[in-house]
Amino acid sequence: MTGPLRSVPTAPAPEPVRDVVLRAAAALLATDSGASLAEIAAAAGVGRTTVHRIFPTRSDLLTALALQAVARLQTALDAARLQDGPATDVLGRVVDEVLPLADELSFLDAGPEVWDLPQLQDAWLSVSSALDALVERGQREGDIRGDVPAEVVVEAFTGILLGVWNGVRDGRVAPATAARHVLTLTLSGITPPTRS
Repeated sequence: MTGPLRSVPTAPAPEPVRDVVLRAAAALLATDSGASLAEIAAAAGVGRTTVHRIFPTRSDLLTALALQAVARLQTALDAARLQDGPATDVLGRVVDEVLPLADELSFLDAGPEVWDLPQLQDAWLSVSSALDALVERGQREGDIRGDVPAEVVVEAFTGILLGVWNGVRDGRVAPATAARHVLTLTLSGITPPTRS
């Protein structure tokens, strides 16, 4: 007679090496944009030859990392439901979805070595266009002031988000209040003046 079947606990599958390298590279390059592939390998806990096998050149690594970051940002924007509700409410959801990805945003701001990647320019245009459209909708609906171009609002918004995240990373801003501060600063600059 056999007893009841028991499930045998299994260890979680190890994270693919490529993902480990990308995660380590994002964290390291966010604070040291000139980090070498050897330094990235050490941060990932793998050998330099392993990194070179996956990413033969620094440009290959930067391209993969940048495209992954933009894809995650696009997923965050999708989760924020850009078409659902007043634009100012949507911006709050964008902050909630994007703030946890701010390390990847800071990597994207590493300079020309990243921004000169042709694939990134096209991918980023999709993200920034979605935010521009959100702001333009808010302007048409009267929730966002119309005297500042949508592109300027989006650039200011992403700058505030990145600045507050840097404060979190440096221990100057409490993580629990970061999203509220980003939204407060953004809305105070883009909400139409009160009519008397």
